[in-house]
Amino acid sequence: MEERAKRRLEETRQLVSPELGPWLEGFYQKQVYERRTSWHTVHASFSDLKLFFIFLKNHRGSFFRLKDFETLKPTDLRAFLAHRMKEEISKRSNARLLSSLKGFVKYLRQQELPVSSAFETISAPRLDKRLPRPLSKIQSLNLMERPSDTWIDLRNQALFMLLYGCGLRISEALNLNGADWKPSFLLIKGKGGKERHVPLLESVTKKVESYLKSSPYPFTGEAPLFRGSRGDRLNPSVAEKALRDLRFELGLPETATPHALRHSFATHLLEGGGDLRHIQDLLGHASLSSTQIYADLTQDKVFEAYQKAHPRSKKGR
Repeated sequence: MEERAKRRLEETRQLVSPELGPWLEGFYQKQVYERRTSWHTVHASFSDLKLFFIFLKNHRGSFFRLKDFETLKPTDLRAFLAHRMKEEISKRSNARLLSSLKGFVKYLRQQELPVSSAFETISAPRLDKRLPRPLSKIQSLNLMERPSDTWIDLRNQALFMLLYGCGLRISEALNLNGADWKPSFLLIKGKGGKERHVPLLESVTKKVESYLKSSPYPFTGEAPLFRGSRGDRLNPSVAEKALRDLRFELGLPETATPHALRHSFATHLLEGGGDLRHIQDLLGHASLSSTQIYADLTQDKVFEAYQKAHPRSKKGR
């Protein structure tokens, strides 16, 4: 992911005038080394900036310059968002894009560079509340207990078991090295470089150990814990495709993704009486409000069951 982020930086630099390039580089350095932002977020941020500068180049007919930030008008930003809406880009994507733009603008102002107030006049689109879509307990277990014939099947099961059994993000799991593996707990480096200890259930440990024993590659030091078929670090897209293939085989819904396993971890803990604060720590959420969505989801399920079971509800049918 680091190489992809660097490549996206260079692609963005090629779309602007030369004097703006060093400021893009400075913004990149600040995200990576000062704020310790995840590579996925850095890549997404520069993908958004790239789209913005492509539009402005076509809209204005010239490369965007540093001083153009001072004269940028609200109509320019509205034209960009109108273009995005015409392309049927989701509200959530547009909200993230505006956040990326405002992040870069904030960085320029911190460097005491003049920037138009146009960015303050544009607000992000209002997002509909979107609850996570976890798998059921039976669906999750079917995914983990599927018979495995190859070391790659065992690798996929071990990875999915870590996501479901520990609530890891897929980026956190794939960034693990051989030296990080401990039979009883994992030290996870999450968003912003924050560390947390995640205990390992015996079933999770057994699944990962089975994979390690079957793999043709060693797992020591800085070697990746999860490897691709050629021995390099496993790419997230490969893991996502593996789960897509299993969806058809096991009859899982389209919402069955690696991140849905993390949702399932939190939801099933809450349904089993888990404490919201403890779940917050396990997930590595900085704010309790991020974890609260799982409580909302659980309450919705309870209300739905109540409506189906209550005598008064049945009378009205």
